[in-house]
Order: sequence, then structure tokens, then C-alpha cells
Amino acid sequence: MKWVLNHINPVEVNQDPTFEDTSHVIHIDEKWFYLNHDKRRFYLLPSEEDPYMAHQSRRFKLKAMFMAIIGKTLYGNNGELLHEGKYSIFPFTLKEKVKKSSKNRASGTMVTKALQNVNREVIRDMLLNKVIPVIMDKWPEILPNNIVIQWDNARPHQIPTDEEFSAATSANGFNIQFVFQPAQSPYLNVLDLGLFRSIQSLQYQSFPKNLDELVKKVIESYNTFKPEVKNYIWVTIQRCMIKILKAQGGNKYKIPHMNKKKLENLGILPDQVHIQKDIVLKAVECLNTMFRPAPEGNEDAAEDMEVDVD
Repeated sequence: MKWVLNHINPVEVNQDPTFEDTSHVIHIDEKWFYLNHDKRRFYLLPSEEDPYMAHQSRRFKLKAMFMAIIGKTLYGNNGELLHEGKYSIFPFTLKEKVKKSSKNRASGTMVTKALQNVNREVIRDMLLNKVIPVIMDKWPEILPNNIVIQWDNARPHQIPTDEEFSAATSANGFNIQFVFQPAQSPYLNVLDLGLFRSIQSLQYQSFPKNLDELVKKVIESYNTFKPEVKNYIWVTIQRCMIKILKAQGGNKYKIPHMNKKKLENLGILPDQVHIQKDIVLKAVECLNTMFRPAPEGNEDAAEDMEVDVD
């Protein structure tokens, strides 16, 4: 609830408040992408044969983890497009030489391997050498260089404090800060809210045969998914924040729907969602009650209620 309230503009006397502008916020997260989906649906003619693909193991499926970086679509003062909000998606892979020859490749051939253990050191290297540089490279020059990167509080997500990392986040006049979203709140990240699902659905339309093709198809899916889907989810995340306040900080709620496509066609799809003032005031009162100090005399009353068993 504190997180949501911190993202709401000050309450006016006779007006409902809105959520603050998050144009400077970039969401990042990781996800496993598999070579093939467990089940696929095909529509075949009577003369067509059933599709067939063999796997070496039904238990150990070929997969790779990717880190995606996404932000809001950025516009200038005159409404011109500055940046579509897509930065990149990077695989956690490495290149290794084949030690032994086989019928498929000779020894010494470079092959792609997926990292199965993505720990703090791997995350630090990804942030330092790929995430931060691509954000600095694609960030519009006319905008302030104060950027917030939001991600979840997973165990490997430890913000490095060494001099090299601090210098990287402040290079070229930038001021990049990292914030953790609340625990057990995946719908506060646009990637978990729907963008990963959109990217994965596009990737499953292809039929990669190896890890290199999987990486290629995932990157293509990231670059080609519909941009309006991303814009819709930035509106949905604000509606989810309203649901969180109504649930008193819980995550027991359904993702709200508001016919965003219809509102966009009518030209009334909001960029900053309004929230009823009463909902905000009730949330503040709930927090004040929750953290209100216990009244004096409770200890004496508890002692009076104790039963003497002697």
C-alpha cells in the first residue's frame, strides 16, 4: 500500500488524484523461454500428416533465460515520438568450443550454451555490460537523464555497490537508480503483467530446432510484438494499483479490464489513470491504524487478565 501511495500525485481538494508520470521508469526482469511448447494446436487437411518433432528427453527440455528491458513510449512536447519504449532482450548464453568431434561438428567448433545458474555475478555482468549501456544508448537526448530501473526482489537481484558499477550508472551525465517492487506483487511489473506472455506467444509460432534459433526467434518476437499491447499494459498496471489499495495491500484480486482498444479508438484512453479520492483516504487511514502505537496501559491490563494457578 505504501508503494502504491508513493506513486500517486498529491490529492487536490475537489478532484480525484492521478498516478504520477512514469516515463523515466524502466522495467527489467528475467524469464525462461523453451524451445517448444508442451502442446500445440494444428488445423490439418485430411490429406496432411500429423506434424512430428523428436526430442532427446521429455524431462529435460532445451531452454534459455532472457532478460528483457522495457519502458513507456516517450513523446515530445509537440506529440512527436521520441522512443517506442523497446530497448532490448538479452539471452544468458555463452560460446564454448566443442572438445570432441562428432558427425554433426568438428572439434573446436564454437557452440552456444545456455547458462543454467544465473547468480549474482551473472546478473551484475548483464547489468554492467548490456542493460545499462543499451539504456544510455537509446535514451532520448532531449529528456533528463534521471532514470529508475524497477525489478523484483529476487535473491540474485542484489544491487552492486563497487566503484565500477557506481561509475557505470553515473557515466555520461546519467543518474540511474534501482528500486525493488514489493514482494509477491508480479502485476506491478509490466513484463510479468502481460508482455512476456505476448512475446512468448509469438515465439511459439515458430519452430526453432536448436538454441541459436531459439535465441533468434525470441529476439525477433520482442522486436515485432504490437506496440499498443505495451501501451495498454502501462494503463492496466495503474488499475492493478487501485485494486491493491482496495485489497488493503493484498494480491487477491483479478486483473481489471476496461476495453482499452475501444477507448483508444474513441481517443479517450488515459495515460494517467484517475483514482477516487475516497480510496486513497481509506488506504491512508488503514495504514495509520495498522501502524498506530498501542495505547498505554495495555501491559497492566494483560497482567490483570492472567490467572494465578498457585
